[in-house]
Amino acid sequence: MQTKILTRMGLLLAVLIGLAFAPPITVGFLGVPIVLQNMGVMLVAMLLPKRSATVTIGMLLALAALGLPVLTGGRGGIAVFMGPTAGFMYGWLLTPLAYAGITHYLKQDSWVTKALGMTLGGVLLTELLGAAWLAATTNMTFVPALLSVLIYIPGDLLKMALSVLVVQQLTAVMPALNSK
Repeated sequence: MQTKILTRMGLLLAVLIGLAFAPPITVGFLGVPIVLQNMGVMLVAMLLPKRSATVTIGMLLALAALGLPVLTGGRGGIAVFMGPTAGFMYGWLLTPLAYAGITHYLKQDSWVTKALGMTLGGVLLTELLGAAWLAATTNMTFVPALLSVLIYIPGDLLKMALSVLVVQQLTAVMPALNSK
């Protein structure tokens, strides 16, 4: 792996961990908080090649599994991978792959491509996996779990739009970020 990519991976891992310090907003009836950390996942997926992005997100989750408080709310430990929020974190791991596949299929590099790729590969896929896991770990069936996570879609779309805007601005002033 190139030194530039490794450096970018380390910096983006630091961003992911830093976003864990933003306080979560708990939605009372679900126990799944609204967090900013998934915005960091979106940035990682857009600023790194898919393999490097997946490894970076995997490193965050490995640190959490080891018990380090690197998830929102100072959470860490193996138990978080079995709780109601785990499906969203598993979705994070798939975000770079889905985003890369969608944007590769669309072939043009524009903000519309990035927004569509992240909406499908980052927001909707993660919410779908989160709902499936929520249904599997609670007394809910899949449809009510899916309906209950719809509350997160507007905020996640806002985070997606901000992420695309940040990436567009970064790549405008640092074109080397575009060459993955």
